[in-house]
Amino acid sequence: MNELSPHAAQLRAAMTGPPQDAAWSGGLWAACAQLTSAELGMLLPVAYRTLAAEDAPDHARQVAREVTWTKVQPSFTSRTLTELFLALAESPRPRDVRFAAGGLLRCTEAWDEEALRKPAAVLVEVAGRRADETADAALAVAPLAGPDAERELAGRLRELYADSPLRSAEIEILLATGPRERALVAEDRRYAPLTGEWPLLTDAALGPSAEELHTELARQVLSTAADHLAALHAGRIPYAADKAFTASDTDTLWRAARRALRRDEPWAGQLLATLLPHSAVAPTTAKTLPSQAACIGLAQAVEAHPTPEAVAALREARRVVRHAGVTKKLDRTLRRAERHLARRPELALRLTDLGLDADGVRRLPCGPYTAVLTVGEEATLTWESAEGRALKSLPAAARRDHPDEVAAARDLLAKARAQIRTLIRGVEGGYLEGTVHRYDRWRDALDQSAVVRGTAHRLIWEVEHAPGEWRAVLPAAGPADDAPEPAGSAAVRLWHPARATAVERHYWRDRIAELGLRQPFRQAYREHYRPGATGESATGDGDTGHEAIGHEATGHEAIGDGAPGCGTTGDGGGTGSAHSTIMFHGHLLRIEAVLGLAVRQGWNIEDEVLVLPVGELTACFVIAGSLYPGASGWAEAMEVKLYRADGSPQPLAEVDAVRLSEVLRAVDLLVSAGSFGWCETHAHEPGAWQQLNRLYDQPLGEGARMRKEALRRILAAQIASGRVELGARQLLLDGRYAIHLATGRVTRDGDPVEITLPTGRRAVPLPFLPYDETLLERVVRTVEHLM
Repeated sequence: MNELSPHAAQLRAAMTGPPQDAAWSGGLWAACAQLTSAELGMLLPVAYRTLAAEDAPDHARQVAREVTWTKVQPSFTSRTLTELFLALAESPRPRDVRFAAGGLLRCTEAWDEEALRKPAAVLVEVAGRRADETADAALAVAPLAGPDAERELAGRLRELYADSPLRSAEIEILLATGPRERALVAEDRRYAPLTGEWPLLTDAALGPSAEELHTELARQVLSTAADHLAALHAGRIPYAADKAFTASDTDTLWRAARRALRRDEPWAGQLLATLLPHSAVAPTTAKTLPSQAACIGLAQAVEAHPTPEAVAALREARRVVRHAGVTKKLDRTLRRAERHLARRPELALRLTDLGLDADGVRRLPCGPYTAVLTVGEEATLTWESAEGRALKSLPAAARRDHPDEVAAARDLLAKARAQIRTLIRGVEGGYLEGTVHRYDRWRDALDQSAVVRGTAHRLIWEVEHAPGEWRAVLPAAGPADDAPEPAGSAAVRLWHPARATAVERHYWRDRIAELGLRQPFRQAYREHYRPGATGESATGDGDTGHEAIGHEATGHEAIGDGAPGCGTTGDGGGTGSAHSTIMFHGHLLRIEAVLGLAVRQGWNIEDEVLVLPVGELTACFVIAGSLYPGASGWAEAMEVKLYRADGSPQPLAEVDAVRLSEVLRAVDLLVSAGSFGWCETHAHEPGAWQQLNRLYDQPLGEGARMRKEALRRILAAQIASGRVELGARQLLLDGRYAIHLATGRVTRDGDPVEITLPTGRRAVPLPFLPYDETLLERVVRTVEHLM
């Protein structure tokens, strides 16, 4: 492509000619947003020359900056790549070699090596002055600069990394490859690009060569690092806190782990099972680490490309770490890694073999006693005598005479419970990731793994029997008599209420209650959102008002489940726009409660806004207050927006119904935990009761309606007897007591009643609850207590 579109030509003219008229200046950003990859590739050399020219006018520099900030992936022809090299070499800075190396990967034609030689030599020479910051990119461009320039750069790097054996080994292998292979390594960066840098290429865009590159190097690096840490823990190497690896070695270690995990190399899990725990704890009783940077770097690699084995290694590192700050970081990374497993459906149901039989049982001899590990809905460890008689607890003789066997049994129990937790979080994370499994692999996983079977059997799944024809199935209820066997390649996904009709939702809730199933996470009773197109909130059950969620076990138990009935994605009624929803507008939030939960749920603070990565989208939750780590006080909830990867707003109506529902559910989790919590910490603060009373009068949200659905089934006998009546917002007991379904607040004949529920052995046994929720449990216990 040699011709520019009118808007691209206008941008080039603005950088090289007189100022544009004032009317066009307002269209600068719109013009940049319309640039194609090829057009950006033609304009970038002009922009870099303009920014480097000391006599360039202010208007030209402004346009050039906007062009370089454009969030479009550039592409180059042989001619424009040469122009890029020449422009960068006119006034080179050390970091400019990164653009040159990136241009090699983004060139769609064979480049002209002769034309690139001189500018490449200039760029490599300048980059060599800051070799520690530009080594990978300089190595990529060095072959184009000629053998002398490459030898000089190699000598500098060998001297620079003399005390970094992992990095030195990587450099030597890179020197035996070509420019493109080296540029692939330079592109594999640990941190996101800064303003003015190009978006990193995805794995798919890099092509198969990126997946096959340096696999043996990755294995060598990880093996060397594992041996080094093992020797350190064995006492063969003196221990010094944070001295096991240099900063350069740490980056190399991260890259190697990322490559191995991305390819799901069979040896990666075993090496990480040694690397992660050994890097997380000192060989002494100190609370330090052999290398904090290596530990966090490896954890980040697992988060980006999790496998079940790597997640298990990360969980073990979290178990043994003693450093309080690293503990918090590993907690967050572990939760995200478990959720990200849903992005890899071919791995999500793969679990390490625990030696269980077909019934999910494993028996381990402990002298004359036997430890019996049973995995079903949960993992339990029981003990038997030599005669096979069940014992109430671990015999003292076994603990005294066979400590190693007892420890091994308990370790196996911990691994089984960890597998169940990881599986549950990974499967539930499939909602946001849009995970779809192959039917044959899903079926085999249920048949072969007791851990998968115990969890997946209690969930509702949808199988695609024909294109667009999905049939819901609950494995615990047995196969349907009239259901044909799907093809092995058929798609399987989790059932979600946002995709179901009201009749289907009520059917599955009744079925769950009838079977007495306790689902691994809230599914049949899951809160869901269906924003309408007219500014009104459309609920799936025929209710009016918006659908909001309740809480999870966060330490702040939700007592109000939704905002007033305000609109969503429509542009009618002044309730929002096509790109945002003001569903939660008006709620007063306790900032420290919101931020504490937000960090654990994967939210980050960017420009004083909470952001959550959702696949290729980013969700933004705006709060009218200054957000920063450690912020406190109250602030008002504002709108929720979605953005595409290029920074443009995403119309909510175009988002998959389940993904949008889950995003809004994640936001309402923060609102529920932060605005009205069953939390004694803030109960007596000034204004707390006024806030509670204001929320007490709000319409029920979806979380409270789900609670009402559950209570209708739990208290069916009491409702039939007439002692309990479910009203619009309250549960009425004996005509005198009223328990609010969204707050749990109790009144008698209109007067507030303080209820102190018995705990421990004095607590009334609970009936069957279809899902875990502290407020649901509290309402049921309150009813039982008052009755």
